[in-house]
Amino acid sequence: MERAALQVGIDFSQKTADFCLLSPDGQVIDRHQRFANSAPGFRRARAYLLTRLAEHDYEAVHVSGEATSYYWMPFFLHLFDDAQLQAHDLQLFLDNPKQVYWFKKSFAEDNKTDQDDAYYIAERNRTRPKKYAWAPQKTWLALRFYTRLRFHLGQALTREKNYFQAYLFLRSSAYASRKPFHDIFGATSGLLLQDLDSLSELEQLPVEALARQLDEVSRHHLPDPEQNARKLRRVATESFPVQAQLAAHLQHILSLLLENIRFLEKQAQQVEAWIAAEVDRQHPQVRYLEQIQGIGLYTAAGIAAEIGDLSRFFEGQKWDKRKKRWRAKTLRDVEDAVAKSAGLWWPRKSSGSFEAQERRMSKKGNRYLRYYLVEGADRMRRYLPEYASYYAKKKREVPRYKHKRALVLTARKSVGLFVGLLHRKEPYRPKEG
Repeated sequence: MERAALQVGIDFSQKTADFCLLSPDGQVIDRHQRFANSAPGFRRARAYLLTRLAEHDYEAVHVSGEATSYYWMPFFLHLFDDAQLQAHDLQLFLDNPKQVYWFKKSFAEDNKTDQDDAYYIAERNRTRPKKYAWAPQKTWLALRFYTRLRFHLGQALTREKNYFQAYLFLRSSAYASRKPFHDIFGATSGLLLQDLDSLSELEQLPVEALARQLDEVSRHHLPDPEQNARKLRRVATESFPVQAQLAAHLQHILSLLLENIRFLEKQAQQVEAWIAAEVDRQHPQVRYLEQIQGIGLYTAAGIAAEIGDLSRFFEGQKWDKRKKRWRAKTLRDVEDAVAKSAGLWWPRKSSGSFEAQERRMSKKGNRYLRYYLVEGADRMRRYLPEYASYYAKKKREVPRYKHKRALVLTARKSVGLFVGLLHRKEPYRPKEG
């Protein structure tokens, strides 16, 4: 039987933590108390909670907070570490803001304020089944911060490169389409893009002379300089002519954007070095995933960091529909839970005799885990026959969105492999035969 617990709801913002206290039966004890979201504010909030616990003879205290950015984290970490609150059987629960939003929709329309939100957070926690109490996975925090920063830098690089190519089209419209170099942002191409006026002069040379110049600029790294030279000549022929004055302004923009891209690339390399050091320091299990052909250290680290301590997915029991009883969770149940936490599942939609034929992927969940799983699946399909054939099969099944659908289904399939390796704590071994 669940113990009578003081229900505490907290709505976090950058500056404040708004509290609401409810009794176990839903009576309001304190509709609103505001504390600074700071160390002194935490100390005052802690004293406030201990006072209320002393005034009311509760057996436990349940604190529920809304996961707004990272504003909740310092407060929750200090609550978890507080010995006096832990002596009152403290349990912490972390709510997705969307869950609170939809819970609030079940009530009559109300104000949208921090003090009102704290009440709905507390009420939701009071009335819902208590499944998973929050606990910090402190050993994973550093690696998780690094892999999320890598994700952030990757997104920033993509945006910068797309923005760069928009201006590159204005300056040299055929450069991106003709691709005179394998990588537009590679070393040799980058040197030429820093000064397109000089490139225009080079393009006037005969193919053989231009090839020799490119070979020198690349420090003899180009496998076929003549082919690059011919493509550059086509860029010159097919690009729209640009007025000299406008070309100078466009070159300023391109040079600045290219510097920013190089800076972001250096930042990403630094973060990847930190990831490698953190894995070597205390996360040897990441190496189990790294050994999957095509995955690589950074994708493996991203997947492992977001999954974290796998034992938390084994907590509680699962209702067995066939046997009509509760049972311990299996590894397959854990696989399903991890996939669902990443938003890699397809909810059913049915009503009466209607059953929707098209089921859309949820996407509600951990976007970082979903990103790294999809990134891993895209590489595994290129190196592992099992995943290549599965991807090809799924791609053939539909006429639209073939690649995207096949890729996310391949990512969903890969969850079982990752979960199995982390659970058994063993390196990947390819299938024989």
